[in-house]
Amino acid sequence: MVGAAPLSGELTKQLVTIIPTTNIFQGYGLTETATTVTVGSLYQKVSTLGSAGRLIPGVSAKILKPDGTYGGFGEQGELVVKSPSNALRYSNNAEA
Repeated sequence: MVGAAPLSGELTKQLVTIIPTTNIFQGYGLTETATTVTVGSLYQKVSTLGSAGRLIPGVSAKILKPDGTYGGFGEQGELVVKSPSNALRYSNNAEA
């Protein structure tokens, strides 16, 4: 399981060569979400290259474009995540 930084396709292929008997997948999370919001499949030998996996149960996410509309597949924007483990606010920063 890889976290804290993206795992490139090239590095994934190198790991498969070096450690051929292990599963390799990655996840994604933020400090504000109390760590993980996505995880790769434990049932795949190697996760889909370039993917941080699927949302874990209880998490919802959307892409918000600069104009305030929702983004679709392949569109850039801000990732907005909602889950029961999200932080409510930042300490001493009511506007954050």
